Amino acid sequence: MDNRQIRFFGVIATIFVAASLIGPQQTSADSERLSQVSATKAESFYVSASTGDDSNPGTLAQPWRTINRAVNRSSGVPAGSVVYVAAGSYSERVVVQRDGISLIGYKSTPGDQPPILADAPINPDNGDPVFPEFDPEDMPLLDGGDRASGIAISLQGRQKVTVRNFNIRNYAYGLIAGNDDRAFVEGHNINNVNVSTIGDTTADYSGIGIGLGSLSTSFSNGNRVRNALIINCCAEGFKINGDDNRARNIHVYSTEGETEEASTDYYVLVSGSRNRVRQSYIWRQPGSAHAGHGFTVKDNADQRVGGPLIGATDNVFKDDVAVYMGESFCVRHRGVRNNKFINCTAYGNYDGQSESCGDGNGIVLRDGASSNQFIGTRMINTCVAIAIGDSVEDEHDPTPEVSASNNRIIGAKVENSYIGMFYSDYDPIRETGNNVISDSTFKLTRFMFIALRPAQDMRYVNTTFGGTEGTDHPSGWFRNGDFEADIVRGQFTGCKFDHIDLPPDW
Repeated sequence: MDNRQIRFFGVIATIFVAASLIGPQQTSADSERLSQVSATKAESFYVSASTGDDSNPGTLAQPWRTINRAVNRSSGVPAGSVVYVAAGSYSERVVVQRDGISLIGYKSTPGDQPPILADAPINPDNGDPVFPEFDPEDMPLLDGGDRASGIAISLQGRQKVTVRNFNIRNYAYGLIAGNDDRAFVEGHNINNVNVSTIGDTTADYSGIGIGLGSLSTSFSNGNRVRNALIINCCAEGFKINGDDNRARNIHVYSTEGETEEASTDYYVLVSGSRNRVRQSYIWRQPGSAHAGHGFTVKDNADQRVGGPLIGATDNVFKDDVAVYMGESFCVRHRGVRNNKFINCTAYGNYDGQSESCGDGNGIVLRDGASSNQFIGTRMINTCVAIAIGDSVEDEHDPTPEVSASNNRIIGAKVENSYIGMFYSDYDPIRETGNNVISDSTFKLTRFMFIALRPAQDMRYVNTTFGGTEGTDHPSGWFRNGDFEADIVRGQFTGCKFDHIDLPPDW
């Protein structure tokens, strides 16, 4: 599909089609081995880049040299085994061919805990990030030497693998999982796996940090991911396509914003059902060539490969933070329903004075997404607090009738925003939809409503709309745009209006 641009009042974002990764199918022999894991006492094996040799027996005194020696199907460890990998530099492309094993990196003694890089104080007060070194003396470092090719760790087609305490850099893909069977439950446990410098900066769409499945072609279910620091992945930082996955303390950064090809496109992308993303943080360099999709839920409408439409439903994001994103918290496509964002925060860099709105938008509803809820969202110094728009990406039958419908934004707190509500004119110009903003507060909003598409079905309940009239800030508008007449008094129930120059007919 051709790249398409979505315009949010002066902010241009280019959207690319994601690359697909198809994992190998599970064999009956694999299933039989996995069923025996719980009945087998775990054995321990050891790998060391500095002292090992693959002809060794893999003991602590005589470790193997490579990780692949431990995970190879023909000569590797039994299912259920623990493989301790010593700190050091490894240049492998690890392909795990055993179910039920654990790959655990360590610093000095097998079982010790190397630093949790996702907890490092990278950019206090949202300043410029200073990243921790991927020090091979702290934990195993997989370095592929070429960020345009290779997968550092492939779990494709495997089940119940633990990967803990690894740093990865200079591959096309960091850690990848998935299977072409939608019902296949992988159940991996990934903890303190950190990824940097991923993808070809000159390619249209290259580079995934941690990918659990790929939209409509590969599925990954029942995984747990904790404590991941992901830096400069050209296409996607962290991605889920599957069901019942849990992710916590995922930090995704992009500082390579000079070109669209180098800039991270999707920071956290979720498709499938009943996934959870909690206490995670994403940061985009202001002024980057790509505006950045933040915490995003979408279906496979634009990437179906002859199969059915696969929706994205009942996913929950809680206590997540997005900084300088073109779309901080976004639902898109008609198959995206019943998702919740709870107590999340979006930051921008609008200074409250200038005519430039800066970087950072808040909630974005688009392309037919319906019946989603945003509860207790804070939007601070944003260019656009809440945007509703459309694109031609979801034109498969049946075509959505409205941009977004029956979504609820409850208890939002908007502080110092250039635009409060923006009804985008990006093609096609369909109805905005019957969405409700309730129990919310807009404080110091320069332009409260800009309606560039029909918005007569919107409703606003028990909400305070605070403008800049009468303050030290420049005065602004209450409503503007080609469809400003759609913003009428009858849409507001129990609302208050402070420091706003209301229309004469109000």
